Amino acid sequence: MPLYPVRFAFSPGQNERIEAVVTAPKEHRAILHGTVFDTDGMPVPDAVVRLFVCLGDKPEPKADTFTDGKGEFVFGPLEADKTYVVKVYVNGVTLREITVRPKKKRKTDANHCHLS
Repeated sequence: MPLYPVRFAFSPGQNERIEAVVTAPKEHRAILHGTVFDTDGMPVPDAVVRLFVCLGDKPEPKADTFTDGKGEFVFGPLEADKTYVVKVYVNGVTLREITVRPKKKRKTDANHCHLS
């Protein structure tokens, strides 16, 4: 799934076959893709998923989305080396909170932020 479009234009001539080779630039951003399941292991459609970015120890709302019919959601692009928190709501009830941290920062809890 591209995070941005790669565009090009062309005008074919009569009886012409055109072959296009597209080289996309290197991508440094990331995405978060997940699935929400209920306690019976069934996917949860239409759950609200909220993404927060941690600025110091304070979470700031970044984006909201709904799960699709298979319980899946996606956020992106995400900035590298930032800490994110995800909260999931079904019928206004918080189901789960997870924190997504860059690998190199996992060994310390210095940048840990919590939602209330």
